[in-house]
Amino acid sequence: MSTRWKRILLLGTSALGLTLFSFSPARAECGARPGSILFVTDREPLADDQLFSGEWGTDTKHDPIITTGVVSAPVNKANESRCSSQQAFMKAVRSQFDPKRPRQALIYVHGYYTTFVTAVETAMALQKGLRFPGPVIVYSWPARKTSVLAYKTDEANARWSMPHFTAFVGALNKAFPGMPVSFAGYSLGSRFVTEGIAFTRRAGCKSCFGRAVFFAPDVFTADMRSALTSSNLCSGKPLTAPAASAPVLLYVSNNDKALRQSEKIHGNQRAGQAGGDLILCSGVDTVDVSYLNGGGNSGHGYLLDPPVLKDAASAFAGVPPTRRALKQVSRTGGVYYEMLPSP
Repeated sequence: MSTRWKRILLLGTSALGLTLFSFSPARAECGARPGSILFVTDREPLADDQLFSGEWGTDTKHDPIITTGVVSAPVNKANESRCSSQQAFMKAVRSQFDPKRPRQALIYVHGYYTTFVTAVETAMALQKGLRFPGPVIVYSWPARKTSVLAYKTDEANARWSMPHFTAFVGALNKAFPGMPVSFAGYSLGSRFVTEGIAFTRRAGCKSCFGRAVFFAPDVFTADMRSALTSSNLCSGKPLTAPAASAPVLLYVSNNDKALRQSEKIHGNQRAGQAGGDLILCSGVDTVDVSYLNGGGNSGHGYLLDPPVLKDAASAFAGVPPTRRALKQVSRTGGVYYEMLPSP
């Protein structure tokens, strides 16, 4: 098979059908080694250490260019290889499975105002922090790192990218039938995860969804609640004495200035904001990190704060929230949890 593909058919589920894509030229066959991150992106490919721009990747016929590959630290051109085909990428995914454990994969989707390099570096930190026992794949959509005022442009880019993301999830499900796929979404990237969960559930495969963690999700609260409810992941009140962690982990904060701004723009509360409209239901563990005072000046970037990563790792291991360093809080709609600073 030539390393310069003009077209391939990337197969999603029957709900999506067939979508025609262009693959970017591959420099070398992609081989994954321990610590590598796999990636899928529809950003414009570059030939320098940025690797990809914040623009749409399209060919001369305006068809999307979907690039897949493998990258290791430090993230630069020398440590990146691009796959020549969908089959080559799935082979790289297969090489990352732990032969002593059931197959599983984690897809991470970043937020707005994020470069490709930063997205990969964050995915590497999540891979280490979550101790996820399988391949970690970063899906990187064309977020611009030109101005924090480019939010609306990034929203439009995310909408353009969404069908490519669901097609990729469908292709992964098809390549590894029945394998649980977990998701990690940050900020605006949580919209992809919300759709990815719903897409997987619509496909009719009960085992294909593993777990999901939402860090500071920039999603309309009602939209997330509705999507999780329709996916049978949000029903009734949360258990007060759960035997294990819920399949969905949601981190919220009252100190998130970025989400306050998003609320002003959209006119509704975001799912990552603590307050009166928390998502409280069986199937979701909601954790308020307001008291940590983390996440930098904006209070939005707490996903890599050590206490948060430690808690998320425990949740992914199945440890119930009542056995983690969290305070259970009761309100009319049910219980949620607060993460408090260490004494």
